[in-house]
Amino acid sequence: MSPLSSSDSSRRRFLKSSGAISLGFLGLHKFVSDPAGEANLSPSPRKVVGYGPLLPDPDKILNLPKGFSYRIISRQGEPMQDGLLVPGKADGMATFAGPNGKTILIRNHEMSPETVKEGAFGSRNELLSKINKDLFYDFGKGEKPSLGGTTTLVFDPRSGKVESQYLSLAGTNRNCAGGRTPWNSWITCEESTEKAGGTIEKDHGYCFEVPASSTPALASPVPLKAMGRFNHEAVAVDPRTGIVYLTEDRPDGLIYRFLPNEKGKLAKGGKLQALVIQGEKSFDTRNWKTLTTPKLPQNKPAPLEWKDLDRV
Repeated sequence: MSPLSSSDSSRRRFLKSSGAISLGFLGLHKFVSDPAGEANLSPSPRKVVGYGPLLPDPDKILNLPKGFSYRIISRQGEPMQDGLLVPGKADGMATFAGPNGKTILIRNHEMSPETVKEGAFGSRNELLSKINKDLFYDFGKGEKPSLGGTTTLVFDPRSGKVESQYLSLAGTNRNCAGGRTPWNSWITCEESTEKAGGTIEKDHGYCFEVPASSTPALASPVPLKAMGRFNHEAVAVDPRTGIVYLTEDRPDGLIYRFLPNEKGKLAKGGKLQALVIQGEKSFDTRNWKTLTTPKLPQNKPAPLEWKDLDRV
């Protein structure tokens, strides 16, 4: 459960989704990573509307329509410039304009302490000594360190090659999605709410900010606690106001917004709110066909408000 306080009855009135649609890469095809770090195609669809059928890839990595191509620029297990290895389970990511026409890409890694073989520190965490322990959010008492975080790549579009890649945030758990900011940083989100205890040294379930830099360095692992502790999914920042909108990955998840005390300075705190439908009756905003709970009427305006939330 989210530690943000609100009664069960009022929580049921919060919206589950905003109707926003997440689009894949040109709608071409859905693919997932296998343990070997390559991509396996899902069985459907077999063609892309407007682009023709998907043609078999002789390398069995990614089928694409005629006229399309792909290039692999980074693989799990490759050595990075900081002496570590490219972690697995890459997830949400964003690109930024770098110096001299270069492109900076920051990517999440949805790793946990158990996914050692896919981690940045080798199959037995033998490379842990290569980084400063103080720049590791949850060291797991040296026994079970949290292996999520982010890596940063510097890509040269002219040569089509990666110039460097390095670990840019260490010691977090299950970094799933997030979002870029107008001030050239990436907000990475933990999709985990594990609490400190045993070998776990820190509470998890926070957002962290990673600057877009072409200079290899680990970001200071400062949890943005005012943005809430829950199963975070994605964030989006309004460039005009600096307000951050957040989603939650759970069946009864909420839509949140964070009003920063100072625009562009998320670590300085602010107010967290959740979107609620006003009225006496509770509606279920999910579109699951199997649900028997009262459904929110479609295509009818509803009064909304942002409700302040307490934090722990």
